[in-house]
Amino acid sequence: MATSIPTCICDICITNDIPKTASGWCLECEEAICTDCEKQHGCMKLTKNHKIIPIDDNKMSTSNLDSEQECNDHSQKLDFFCLKHSQPCCVTCIFEKHKRCQELKPLPEVEKGMTSFDSSFSNLEDRVEDIIESITGLLKEKQENKTRLKVQKNNIITEVQTIRKSINRHFDKVQLILMEGLEKEEKTQNERIDMCIEKLSAILKKVDKLSSKLEQAKQHKSKFQAFLAAFEWDKTIEKEEKAWTSLQTDKLSDSADIQLDLSSILKEFEKDLTEFGKIEVTYSPSKKLLLENPPNQGHSLTSASSAIYKINMTNICSFQTPSGTSRETLITDIDMLDDGRIILADNSPNRRLILMSQEGELIKIIQLNDICFGVAVIDKTTIATTLVKKKKIAIVDIDSSEVQRSISMSEECYGLSFAGEILVVSLDDPTFQFVNLSGKVVSSVWKADYADYCCVHNNKLYYATSSGDSVFEAKLNGDIVWKSYCQKYDFPDGITTDASGNVFVACKSSKKVIVFGKNGKESRVLLTKENGLNNPRAIHYKREMNILLVCNLSGQCFLYKVTD
Repeated sequence: MATSIPTCICDICITNDIPKTASGWCLECEEAICTDCEKQHGCMKLTKNHKIIPIDDNKMSTSNLDSEQECNDHSQKLDFFCLKHSQPCCVTCIFEKHKRCQELKPLPEVEKGMTSFDSSFSNLEDRVEDIIESITGLLKEKQENKTRLKVQKNNIITEVQTIRKSINRHFDKVQLILMEGLEKEEKTQNERIDMCIEKLSAILKKVDKLSSKLEQAKQHKSKFQAFLAAFEWDKTIEKEEKAWTSLQTDKLSDSADIQLDLSSILKEFEKDLTEFGKIEVTYSPSKKLLLENPPNQGHSLTSASSAIYKINMTNICSFQTPSGTSRETLITDIDMLDDGRIILADNSPNRRLILMSQEGELIKIIQLNDICFGVAVIDKTTIATTLVKKKKIAIVDIDSSEVQRSISMSEECYGLSFAGEILVVSLDDPTFQFVNLSGKVVSSVWKADYADYCCVHNNKLYYATSSGDSVFEAKLNGDIVWKSYCQKYDFPDGITTDASGNVFVACKSSKKVIVFGKNGKESRVLLTKENGLNNPRAIHYKREMNILLVCNLSGQCFLYKVTD
C-alpha cells in the first residue's frame, strides 16, 4: 500500500498511471483517494461504511497516517489478538512470543465483541485528561511542598539558634555564679591564713625574745640568778605553748585547698548529649492522586483475561527479625502502617509484637502478657492483636507500648483483619466474628472449612483452608462467591488482596506464594523457595504503596514492589 501522503496523489488512480490529486484518506484501506474515487468508495458494499478524512497538508503529516495495521516487528498484517497480553499480533508474533497463549482470537472477532467503541474511546480520552489533570495538580503540590520544606528548614534553624543562645546564656549565668563563689572562697581562705600567720608571728616573736634572754642568762648571770629567773621564764614558755596548742586545736593552722566538684550533669554531658535533636519526616497522602476513572474498573476495550500474568515483583528489602528471650521465633502475621513501619506478631513464648522499619531496622519490642497470633493496623498509632490463650483481642498503643483495652472472645482467636471500623477475627471454631472497636459482636459468619487467617476487602471475605488446599471468596454473610484450589499439600494459610481484588496466598508447606485472579479462575505462582521462602505464613499487601510483605515463620521477611 502506498503511504506517500505529502505528494497528495490518489493511490487508486496511480495504479492506472493517472497522477490525480488526492482529497481524502481512507482510514480502513489506508489509502489516499481523490474526489471521484471517494464517490465510488461510498457506493460499494464493502467500503461504503469506511471512514474518510480530508487531507490537509498543513495539519497532517505522514506519521499521522502511517499504517497501524502492520506489526512493528515483522511488517506483517495484524490478524490476531492475544487476550492474555492484551495486544494485537501477526502470524510470526504467534510463533515467536505467543506459543503458550491459549486465548488468541482473530482481530475481527475481537472487534465485534467490543461494546460501544465510541463510548470506550471517549472513556480513554476522559482518562487521559484525568491523568493530566491529576499529574498537573500533583506537580503543583510538589512545588508547594518544596517551598514548605524550605520554610520548615528555616524555622528549625531559627529554633536551634534560639535554643543555643538560651543554653549559652544559662551557661554564662551559672559560670558567673561559680566564678563569684570561687573569688569569695579564695578571699575567705586567704583571710583565714593571714589570721593564722598573724598569731604564729606573735607567738614566734615572744618565743624569740625569751630565747635571747636565755642565751644572755647563760653568759652573764650566775647560776643562782639564772635559777631565780627560770621560774618566771617557765611561766612565759608555758603560756606560749598553750597559745600554740590552742592555735592547732581550732584548726586555724590547717592547710586549705580549693577544688571543683563538677555537676554530674556536666560530667556526662558529652556522653549523654550526642545529638541536638532528631530530624523527623512525616508523610501525608496526596490529595490529588485519586483518579476519577481508576484503572481495572471496567474500562478495558476488550474482554481480556485477568491481569495476574502482568504482575511483576521487585525485591526492595529482606531482613531477619531480632531474636528474643526464647530461642524460637514464630512470625504468624504482618501488617504495615501508612508511614511504612512494619508490625509483626511473634507466636512464640517471646510473647511480643515487633515494630521495624522498611529497611529492616528494629524500632521497638512491645511485650504482651500472652502469646499473640494475628495483627492488624487500626490507625497511625494503634494496632490490634489476638491473644490466643486469653481469648482476647488487645488494642495496643504503639507509642506507649501499652494495651489500651481488651475485647473478650468466646474461643481462642487467631487471624485478624480490619476494615471499615470493624475487626474480623478467625476463631478456633467454624466461625469468623465481626466485632466493632467498642467490643460489640456485629455478626458471625460460618466458614466453609477450618481457616486460621482471613482478609476483608471491598465487602468481600477471603480465607484459605490448609486441610482442603482451597481458597475462598465469600460475601460478608458467608455465602461463597467462588472457590479455587491450590495443588495438593500446598497448605495455603496467610491471605491478602490487592486493590484490584487479586488474592495472594502464602503456602507454608510448598514454600511459595500464589496469586489468584479476582474471579478465582486463574492462578499463578509468584514466589518460591528459590526466592528464600521457607514455611511462609504471614503475608500482607499494602494497597496504598503496592508493596507485598511476606515473612517466613522463622522471621525472615521480604518486601516486594508490585507493578504490572
